[in-house]
Amino acid sequence: MNPKPTQARPVSADDRRKAVGADEDRVLLERAAAGDEQAVRALYRTHVAKLQRQAARVLGANDPDVEDVVQQSFLAALDGAVKFDGRSSVQTWLFGIVTRRALDAARARYRRQRFARFVGTLGFQTELSAPPDTSYHAGVEAERLLAMLSPLQRTVFVLHDVEGYTFAEISGLLDVGISTLHGRLIAARKRLDSVSGGEVDDA
Repeated sequence: MNPKPTQARPVSADDRRKAVGADEDRVLLERAAAGDEQAVRALYRTHVAKLQRQAARVLGANDPDVEDVVQQSFLAALDGAVKFDGRSSVQTWLFGIVTRRALDAARARYRRQRFARFVGTLGFQTELSAPPDTSYHAGVEAERLLAMLSPLQRTVFVLHDVEGYTFAEISGLLDVGISTLHGRLIAARKRLDSVSGGEVDDA
């Protein structure tokens, strides 16, 4: 017995609207990338709300960098429009760019905060909002103290206590055993504690 032919799912009105919208987005993207200011504004108005919501999910609802991340992402999309291959919708493509940019911004902020805590650990209580010259001098002093460590101690300390890598990750990066890394980190903390007069946790 021959199987019954599979019937194609009927195309709904909603599907047709989505298809038309996707085609319009592709045309708008091409025109915007070519310098058409009206197309730039139309594309931005169409997608800005969803892009802002996604950036806010990554950075925080009231984060002041949300709008900046969205604008940078949109400019990056225009600059890289030739890379859009049509395998996804323009909206999905923009969504991906915003997500990556927001993650980059969150990671950069996390690194700055960890460095500020690191500087404070060495006895220099410099806040992120401190005047630029104060932050600069504290950073220079932190670098001077780091230079007193052996290369492996310095590397482990920065990767673990500043950048936030786990011992397992550092072991994979450096091809050094975890027990050795742990010992070097403790030695680095003690060395920094002794030369800075601060208190460094072993935890």
